[in-house]
Amino acid sequence: MHSFWEKFLKKLLENPNELQVWQKVDRHGNIYWQAYDPATGKSFSSGSQADVCLWIEQLYRY
Repeated sequence: MHSFWEKFLKKLLENPNELQVWQKVDRHGNIYWQAYDPATGKSFSSGSQADVCLWIEQLYRY
């Protein structure tokens, strides 16, 4: 139950316009990364953390 409240408070306090990056696990146990930029509405998903970092760099390059 403690974890639920931590997640709830984190979500409540986070900046809604801030870039969000998180790690997920699919039903086969594969780990992948997701990123979402609420300011642009763009998102990206990859099995590589390096790919997500490159996407973020390209997103903010201009």
